[in-house]
Amino acid sequence: MHKLSQEIISRRPFEAHLWIIEAPYYHLDRYCLKAGLGPDSAIPLIFRINPDPFDQARLTCPGIKCPRPEAWLKVLAFLHLNYVSFKLYQGSGPEDNPESLSLLKPPVHRELRSILGFVAQNKILELEKFEVLLERAFSLLQKV
Repeated sequence: MHKLSQEIISRRPFEAHLWIIEAPYYHLDRYCLKAGLGPDSAIPLIFRINPDPFDQARLTCPGIKCPRPEAWLKVLAFLHLNYVSFKLYQGSGPEDNPESLSLLKPPVHRELRSILGFVAQNKILELEKFEVLLERAFSLLQKV
């Protein structure tokens, strides 16, 4: 069996996908450190000589800067609990060049979802399940 195939089969369900948070660099970097990740774990989407601290950055799990889901989930919780606007994606493929990305938060607009449903009904159903799970998780975080 091919080495990559063995690696994918041996992963736990969370690790079968890429999980990507996009948020302002200032907040993402701060919460990465607070979650126990190293400096520069938040990767700016656009590299500039004089970066704006509120330019968007990303944190990918599993990835070089965040190999374990526990720290990634802490960062996600910090962003949510502190009302920082962020996007959440699920993807597949290599970290530095994902083959596919699905936006999980904010959710896809209902009208667009119904249009996409004609083409990708299974994917839309999967996204709806994730949306329900995310709402449940975020409401539990609010109660903590």
